[in-house]
Amino acid sequence: MKRTIELLIFVFLGVILLSGCDALFIQPSPTPARSPVSTRTPFAAPTPRPQITATAAPVTDTLTLTWWTPEFVSPKAAAPVGPLLSAYLTDFEKAHNGKVRVNPVIKARYGKGGLLDFLRTAQPVAPGILPDLVVLDLAEVEQAVGLGLLQPMDSLLPREITATLYTFARQAGQFDGRTMAVPWLVDLEHAIYNRDLVSSPPSTWAGALTQGVPYVFPAGSPQSPSAAGLTDDVQHAFIAQYLSAGGTLDPKTRRLALQEQPLLRVLNFYRDASEAGLLPKSILNVTSLDHVWNVYTQEGMAMANVSARRYLANRDVLPNTSFAPAPGWSSPVLPLAEGWAVVITTADPLRQRAAADLIVWLLTAERAGALVQAAGWLPTSPKALATWGANPYFEFLDGQLTSAVAHPLGSEYTQTAARLQKAVTAVLKGAASPAEAAQAAIAPK
Repeated sequence: MKRTIELLIFVFLGVILLSGCDALFIQPSPTPARSPVSTRTPFAAPTPRPQITATAAPVTDTLTLTWWTPEFVSPKAAAPVGPLLSAYLTDFEKAHNGKVRVNPVIKARYGKGGLLDFLRTAQPVAPGILPDLVVLDLAEVEQAVGLGLLQPMDSLLPREITATLYTFARQAGQFDGRTMAVPWLVDLEHAIYNRDLVSSPPSTWAGALTQGVPYVFPAGSPQSPSAAGLTDDVQHAFIAQYLSAGGTLDPKTRRLALQEQPLLRVLNFYRDASEAGLLPKSILNVTSLDHVWNVYTQEGMAMANVSARRYLANRDVLPNTSFAPAPGWSSPVLPLAEGWAVVITTADPLRQRAAADLIVWLLTAERAGALVQAAGWLPTSPKALATWGANPYFEFLDGQLTSAVAHPLGSEYTQTAARLQKAVTAVLKGAASPAEAAQAAIAPK
């Protein structure tokens, strides 16, 4: 009996011991972990941990292009431009089955917070907010290229887009042999004349002097695009005159050579026309094409250099005015073109291809012709201009666009332009003879 009781006690103790051992392997219920004590300095934020949510974000393969553009060529522009462009973007998205969308973001044209300024300042500090493509003033493309803000497009654009552009437009988008911009909307200067005062417009300066045709063109220092005052640049009209007198603009590098003989020819014409009373006495105060227009329409000037855009918009209210190429030294000048281009800024290959598709869509002749005409600008390809229909003025514009040249480039241009403008000012003020002014520009002391 005693042995039986001892056996039962032994079994009972064994069960208790086994239960205690199993408890050693049972994991306790999880408790919220405390955040570890940070070893960082008080000024350093701890690295955030990824947050796991119960519902994952929906996966989509839609690509949205961010497009920076000035207001005048955006869906927000006044009719007919805004509604037309909006329709083009909608059709573009439909053509891509909704897989590519476009988000136009309006930016100021110039100045602080403007297109180039925003690109330049955002690149080093917030590259994530940069757009995929931008509409940029052609005058600012060189700086944007130098800052590394733009992407080459040669492998992205089909030949039927770039090869069909006017020559100046192809050149204006080329930098070091690469296509960095595609000009879209442009303008140039040409002459207009009052048929009541001029029977046959002169094509040369000698003809203007012989016929005694009063003539106005911008001669003062150009105004800054941001309306922040005057610049040290020289007028487009002068560059065109200088080139007509034998000045050299390298077709590849677009460097403008500073040469005494061509400069002397232009300055001699300025002096002779001024002494003959054919130039307004206040011509140095004429700093913009808007001012030229006012002088021509309000002061009864016989002939003037004007913006093609301005004449295009107002030609119907000037029934006695006609158009002609601006006169030059031995033949009419080759006009300088200016305007706006589309550039690609994204470095992502997939987004680059989508951005290039949008450029091709907008630059197709029918769309480009209709939109540019609605905006009151000139197109950059003969095919786009042909969509405007038959008209003597449109045929004239085609000839001017065919012969137009792109604006000079190069780091030395600023100094060259300042010397040229200084020579113009000296002669028109009577402070120096053409020979003295030309020599001072070529070999400044």
